[in-house]
Amino acid sequence: MIDLNGHQPVDSYEIPDRIRRQVELADHHCTYPCCTRPAERCDLDHNIPHTQGGPTCRCNLNPKCRGHHRYKTSGLATCRTLSPGTYLWTLPSGLYLVDPTGTSDLTPRPGTTQPTEPPTNPADPADPADPPDE
Repeated sequence: MIDLNGHQPVDSYEIPDRIRRQVELADHHCTYPCCTRPAERCDLDHNIPHTQGGPTCRCNLNPKCRGHHRYKTSGLATCRTLSPGTYLWTLPSGLYLVDPTGTSDLTPRPGTTQPTEPPTNPADPADPADPPDE
């Protein structure tokens, strides 16, 4: 039995299988806005980098497909964990909340209350080392 809310950090950067499985069971897919790549086919990313004191545990890890992981790591986007399973993304196109119900656009739009279109995929998640979903 795996406690999805359990908190058992490790000192290393490497992610133990038990923590990887915990994250994959809790977050079913890439946590980038509107991305549906299954978590099992994603990288696990430290939201607060390990080199900056970010722990290797469920509270600081979330799945990102290779393209979105690289996009965030490049500094063009930020992802903040509000609580396990709830993420706030800051992208050039705006602010997005990703949680178990999906993606919500939180970007203030002057003169309108209508949501905008979902963000475009700035990074091609297709990677030769990571074949597309079938």
